Amino acid sequence: MVAPTPATIRNGEPTEVDLVNERAHAALRRASGCVSPREQEGWHTAAVAWLVAVLVACLFPLAARANGGQVRIANYPIGPYEVTIFTSPVPLQTGTIDVSVLLQRRDDKSIVDDAEITLTVQPAEAGALQRYPVTREQATNKLYYAAEFPLDQPGTYRMQVEIRAPEGSGAVAFDVTVERARSSLWRSWWLWAAIALVSIPALWWLFGGSPRGSRRAQLDRTAPTRRR
Repeated sequence: MVAPTPATIRNGEPTEVDLVNERAHAALRRASGCVSPREQEGWHTAAVAWLVAVLVACLFPLAARANGGQVRIANYPIGPYEVTIFTSPVPLQTGTIDVSVLLQRRDDKSIVDDAEITLTVQPAEAGALQRYPVTREQATNKLYYAAEFPLDQPGTYRMQVEIRAPEGSGAVAFDVTVERARSSLWRSWWLWAAIALVSIPALWWLFGGSPRGSRRAQLDRTAPTRRR
């Protein structure tokens, strides 16, 4: 049996058989641990890129749940204050909704403490009005006031934020559209974490986890013997 060899050039281009032999030859070298430094560097680069992508996918859902998101109201004046309101996730989907409120003084942009803020949510069509407290305790970033609440039905909603602070009070309203949530399986952080845990040993085995001793033994077996 003829051992597979790298592709040869016939009439200027490699044949299909040559390409198959080349892939088989590369697979045999990977399995035996006899790989060139350039191949090792390429595989390690691919492994690092894959792991970075998995980590970003794991961290993105956590970042999406933090305060902030899409700006709904920007620098709206209420007395001596200005209010900026954010909603997340982006876009809004059925499930848990986060509304964050940044309350500042207009003159020096300092954060306003000791405010009482209430959020009311009502469907644009017929539906009951719901009221939620907006507090520091619910905020991940303590510069914000925040409220988290469930919305199970897609559609258009009217949201109103009522603010009562030591030097002024007022309200601002805005409309949002909530979409029906897609499958949450691929957006679950635990799923991507499990994929990462499974991928790391596999990538280590494929891209450099072979012991050096086994590679040296393979080289010793393939090296020509000297005559005494």
